[in-house]
Amino acid sequence: MVAKKKNGMWGMDRKKEILYIPSFLLEQIIKADKKEAEDLVYKYLINHPKKQIRKTVINNQIKALENSWRKIEGIYFKTLEKIIQKPIYTKKFTCYITSGFMCPYNPEKNWFMASMWHGQPFSLTTIAHELMHLQFIHYYWDYLENKGLDREQIEDLKESLTFLLNEPEFYSFLLVNDNGYPNHQKLRERLKEIWQKEKDFKKFLDRAIEAVKK
Repeated sequence: MVAKKKNGMWGMDRKKEILYIPSFLLEQIIKADKKEAEDLVYKYLINHPKKQIRKTVINNQIKALENSWRKIEGIYFKTLEKIIQKPIYTKKFTCYITSGFMCPYNPEKNWFMASMWHGQPFSLTTIAHELMHLQFIHYYWDYLENKGLDREQIEDLKESLTFLLNEPEFYSFLLVNDNGYPNHQKLRERLKEIWQKEKDFKKFLDRAIEAVKK
C-alpha cells in the first residue's frame, strides 16, 4: 500500500504550500541551482520591506511556543518512549521557525522546523510529529530495510505512523489532531486497525510492514 508522492507532496496542494512566496521569486528559484536559490532567498529576506515586524513576530512566537512546549515535553517524551519501546536517543533536539508552510527535519543533525504561520496548538502537534519521525528513523530505518521495504515504502510508513498522536495516550496534552497527508489516509486507517488489536510496538511494526508491502 504505497502512496505516490506526486511532486513530493503526497497529495497536498503545492500552491497552498508556497502561498507566501512571490511569483517573481519563485520563478527565479525554479531556474536556479541549490546554491543560487539559497542566495536568492537570503537576499529577498534580508531586504524584505516587512523585515522588522516579521522578526518581532517570529521572536515572540519562539518564546511563546517554547514556553508551551516545556509544559508538555516531559510527558510527551515518556509517552513516546513507552509507545515505540525505545529511549529518547539524544538529549538535544533543535526546533527552527520557518517562514514557509512545510516543516522539514534533519535526522543527522537532530533538527526540525515549525512554521511561523501556524498557531501554537498546531505547532505543538507539529513538534510531536517531527520528533516521532526522528525517533522512528533513528531506531527502525535499518530494520525496515532489512525487512525488504524500499525508501518510498519506509517514507510512507514513517509518515502514516503519526496517526498514533491521535490515540488516547496523547489526548491530555495535544490540542490538535495529526491529520497526515491526503495520500496516506487509507494506510493510516489500516495501521490504526492493526494498532487497536496489537499494541506491542514491535509486533505491530511487523504487521505494519506487511500492510505497506500490500
